Amino acid sequence: MSDEQNNDLQNDILRLYSSTGHEFVLSRKMSYVSGTIKSMLGGDNSNFIEDQNSEIRFREISTAVLEKVIQYFYFKNKYTNSTTDLPEFPINDKIVVDLLLCAHFLDT
Repeated sequence: MSDEQNNDLQNDILRLYSSTGHEFVLSRKMSYVSGTIKSMLGGDNSNFIEDQNSEIRFREISTAVLEKVIQYFYFKNKYTNSTTDLPEFPINDKIVVDLLLCAHFLDT
């Protein structure tokens, strides 16, 4: 792998941290499902420290909820403009309310 390809790969990585410090590593492109995250990672002119460090810490979002949000990012990216029937996106009843609040905050 060339240095340029390695740089591109590193620039595409985003780290999200839950309230307990659990780290999730994902593609920046996947996270753009969230309007809030997309704004924070605004590109070359972004003044957000999160963009510069490629990490976002969510002090109020539990690990279970953040994991489900990230699963949704990948689900949304996979099935947007799909011509097949959408499979069910399973959600644990115990996190429904927290997930709804999180989705609202993240503009997802």
